[in-house]
Amino acid sequence: MINLLDFEELLRLAQSDPDKLEQLRIQWCEQIIHEAPSEYRRKLRGLQFRIDMERRKAKNPMAACISLSGMMHDSFDRLRYALNDATDSTGTNSLLNDEMQNTQELATVLPFRRA
Repeated sequence: MINLLDFEELLRLAQSDPDKLEQLRIQWCEQIIHEAPSEYRRKLRGLQFRIDMERRKAKNPMAACISLSGMMHDSFDRLRYALNDATDSTGTNSLLNDEMQNTQELATVLPFRRA
């Protein structure tokens, strides 16, 4: 079981010992993956790898946060579309189709300037 720290302790660690905070983050992630049912571990490790790569690519912590937030929103959108498709009796998702048509109608292609 993970012993979570309160916000004040996490803030203190972030300010005074960020390396220890990072070690705790890695330890907690590994523990959660290890405690997950075996059929989910590979997928969780893959997701953790993607998260770690996004964090490394980011120029600063705020950029990493925005990137990871985008990943979460994309995942929720895919889940929403899947749920909507599953509840649509005709086999097509009218909400998704409407959104795609609106996106296509609003899109403007801008040419690149040649140097």
